[in-house]
Amino acid sequence: MTQSSHPHHPSSASQLAVLSLSAQGKYGAVTDLARERGVRRQRVYDIRERAHAALEAEFTLASPELRGSFPLTVAPGDMERAVVALRVVTPASMRDIVEVLPVLYGVRWSYGKVWGVLNDAEQCAAYLLEQVDLSGIDNIAVDEMFSQGRPVLAGLDLDTQYLFQIEVHRDRSAQTWAESLGRLRDRQGLQPKRVVKDAGTGLGAGVRQCWPGIEEHDDLFHAVYRMGKEAYHMERGAYRAINAVDELEHRRAKAKNKSEQQRRSLGQKLRQARKRMGIAIDRYDRFEALRREASRVLELTDRGSGQLRTSGEVVEVLTRIAGEMKDIGGRRVCKVARYIGNRALGLGRYLDSLADRLQAVTDEAGGDEVVEAAVRAYQASLEVERRGPAWDRRARRQELNEATRHLLDAVGHDLERLQRAVGIVMPQLAHRYRASSAIENLNSVLRPYLVVQKHAEQGFLGLFQFYWNTRTRQWGRWKGTSAHELLTGNKVGDWLTMLGFPPSEAFAAAA
Repeated sequence: MTQSSHPHHPSSASQLAVLSLSAQGKYGAVTDLARERGVRRQRVYDIRERAHAALEAEFTLASPELRGSFPLTVAPGDMERAVVALRVVTPASMRDIVEVLPVLYGVRWSYGKVWGVLNDAEQCAAYLLEQVDLSGIDNIAVDEMFSQGRPVLAGLDLDTQYLFQIEVHRDRSAQTWAESLGRLRDRQGLQPKRVVKDAGTGLGAGVRQCWPGIEEHDDLFHAVYRMGKEAYHMERGAYRAINAVDELEHRRAKAKNKSEQQRRSLGQKLRQARKRMGIAIDRYDRFEALRREASRVLELTDRGSGQLRTSGEVVEVLTRIAGEMKDIGGRRVCKVARYIGNRALGLGRYLDSLADRLQAVTDEAGGDEVVEAAVRAYQASLEVERRGPAWDRRARRQELNEATRHLLDAVGHDLERLQRAVGIVMPQLAHRYRASSAIENLNSVLRPYLVVQKHAEQGFLGLFQFYWNTRTRQWGRWKGTSAHELLTGNKVGDWLTMLGFPPSEAFAAAA
């Protein structure tokens, strides 16, 4: 069969594709094209479908409803990046990663292959972490958590949030802590000036063994948390006692048709319930009053004053409060009282170094009156920021207004003097280091990972540590920076590339 030489007759598959698409929807067009071209109709259909798919692929980006999408060829390196990211960005086990790869990329990798990629990443992370100079860290928080009964020791730089230590060990003894911290001291120059810690005896002894004479601050977070938790339990107990009295009074009111013996029994139960209610309410009121007094003395100043507390004042008041809590009685209350009494000295110690730092900048800031006014304004702003109970919020706002006016009066309403005073005093107050809430936050982030993985492995912990330090933070005080950048001065563009897993050229171009 010969093809027609008519100029409008198709002489190639491309021409047939153009004509079939242009005639699409016209009755009999496929039959006419097949006859003129001398091919089967199915071939015309096939060519038209291929042409249609090619056009869609080419012009998808031009479609308004699909703008922003793009065709992407995924290379093995991109899948390796995904494997590492899934491991530490989300609490995913290796088996989870094996299952999700076909969903994301249509490609299945074996467990062994995923393990190999992660093992390479873990080794590289461990090496890079060991190269970081830790001599610039001055203020640290250390803590311990548990995974399947094994302690995980952690340490954090309070100024940058750099995680310099996260290790799993067999125990949490003083010797273990001292050896772990000692390696960081000897190999990477970790020599902090002060440490915030909780009541762990092994932890404290290990810190002192590693850095004799280091300034130790006991953690405020645990003290406030323990008192608040016990106050909650006592309040709930008082409400249960009140509800028990209400229930008995209701039953007695409905007992008119019952026997005299039953009514007397209800009356006796009611008297006993009222006695228990009175005791529960009294114990809660006494404990709550002591808790509020402890919270007050743990603040920098009394409301309306800019006079910085002394550590001696804190120790004296907390010791007395601990004794009065013990008088309330109860196993849990006595346990809280012992904790507060034992931690009193450490909870007030930060005030000594803070007072020394403020004294050193007093002349530069404008004198004692200006410093005290700045301290008062700072404390007032903290109270407003925390909001507190609804009944106290108006008083907090009023105090902030008055403290601000007092500060303006102290600097003579001179804007330059105000800026100088605030710029000198406020950083000293902000860096008073008395709570380990930053490392408690780390523990809450890490805990879901350890739950998914059943137990802590040092390889994973090192990889998580590297991710924590090099990721760019998306919110908060350090938004747009990484802990590694703040500590070393070296900006991290892409933490996976730094780890040895750069994106493919096609992926980078599409991104």
